[in-house]
Amino acid sequence: MAVFDATKEKYEMAEIDRIPVLFTNRRLDRDTIPEGIFCYEAWDSDRLDVPMAQIRKSVLVNYGGTILSKKPFPLDEHDSYSPKSRGFHGISMELEEFRQSTGEQLQMKVNGEAGMQMGAM
Repeated sequence: MAVFDATKEKYEMAEIDRIPVLFTNRRLDRDTIPEGIFCYEAWDSDRLDVPMAQIRKSVLVNYGGTILSKKPFPLDEHDSYSPKSRGFHGISMELEEFRQSTGEQLQMKVNGEAGMQMGAM
């Protein structure tokens, strides 16, 4: 199974339960993830009707992608978390920019990009 250097990937900004995260469909080499960044894998449902149905430390079957966050998710005794809401913003971002941005800066980027996209219609 191929794994990729987290510092060299491009990511899509997303939100899980109002927490800004980065998403990639590639498996990452955990040794390349900077300190202070939490790494999870998304499990897609067996019916494939819910992307990121659960957030887990590791996923072997129904792997849906890798998620990076500045905040830890409260995993249960099975090392999983079931999000109530999730969404993609259609904004690309590199890991270092995400790491150095405050929550407010990330929200401004989302609002600015969404406003620019809506204004272009």
